[in-house]
Amino acid sequence: MGIKLTTEHVRIVGIFERLIEVHVRDCIINDDTVYFLIEPGKIGMAIGKNGRNIKNVCRTLGKKVKIFEYADTPEKLVRNLIPNINSIEINSGVITVSIPVSDKSTVIGKNGRNIKMIRQFLKRHFNIDNLRLK
Repeated sequence: MGIKLTTEHVRIVGIFERLIEVHVRDCIINDDTVYFLIEPGKIGMAIGKNGRNIKNVCRTLGKKVKIFEYADTPEKLVRNLIPNINSIEINSGVITVSIPVSDKSTVIGKNGRNIKMIRQFLKRHFNIDNLRLK
């Protein structure tokens, strides 16, 4: 399954790769935030010393930037997107994630922004539509 990117996505991915020299697997653009899925093991290089690289990208794009490592299984990808998971269950296309109550609002995000991004990445890479928090 291929991922279709718009011209704006390609432009933003090009800027990110040129500034940081890390390959981007996928990109989701929100009103004020850009989410990148990058190659596994490259997160430190992408952030840079004292966050210098990521701050440079934020300044250049004029948006907040959040980066996550790509993973080749849905479980690993969800763990990369939601770091403080207690448990994860995958049953016939439905992923159920148990997280601490104190972290639910952060995972969901303002107006559901973060959870929508997580669902989009899961749909685009593993054709999984349903993510539930408990």
